Amino acid sequence: MCLSLQYLTADRNHLWYVPRHLCQLPSLNELSMAGNRLAFLPLDLGRSRELQYVYVDNNIHLKGLPSYLYNKVIGCSGCGSPIQVSEVKLLSFSSGQLTVFLPAEVKSIGTETDHVLPLQELAMRTLYNTYYVYLKDLNFLTPISLPKSLLELLHCPLGHCHRCSQPMFTIVYPKLFPLRETPMAGLHQGRTTVSFVAYCCSTQCLQTFDLLS
Repeated sequence: MCLSLQYLTADRNHLWYVPRHLCQLPSLNELSMAGNRLAFLPLDLGRSRELQYVYVDNNIHLKGLPSYLYNKVIGCSGCGSPIQVSEVKLLSFSSGQLTVFLPAEVKSIGTETDHVLPLQELAMRTLYNTYYVYLKDLNFLTPISLPKSLLELLHCPLGHCHRCSQPMFTIVYPKLFPLRETPMAGLHQGRTTVSFVAYCCSTQCLQTFDLLS
């Protein structure tokens, strides 16, 4: 929780991932992670209004950018290069010929036909709403009441719905928007092959989310 940190450069460090806690830095304005080995970005990256500049150039495994980054100034040249599937062993989802990798914390991927949330996700959202939203205190919960991994997710959710801001803990409903099909395509002139990804909390948000609205 570096409350005053405004600029963070982590270029060329062979990083495979960056922690989702990065999204909680309240003053972060510029983030550069170029020339690493990133295959995915935290789902909430760009949700903060303070973060305006994100550079992830030359991360060849990186094929999906959180839709929160659409209105940010993004450097992503050299991303999304063709690679052998066996090179990266991560949870992924595909739409047409596009495949996007997801953070390891994601336990399942929802689709438009999944109208019922898994019980664990329902329980996590209820606990979060009860202890955080109403009681403003998650310290009532201990590792005895929840596994450590789930307890940590309550303090720092996997992400927030890009449509309604509902916190998500184990499941996401992704929706792809290829960069080449957006007005930003001309800025990159074919130097990157990535998609913006909206991570939603339900089939309803998945169906109603529009990147360009």
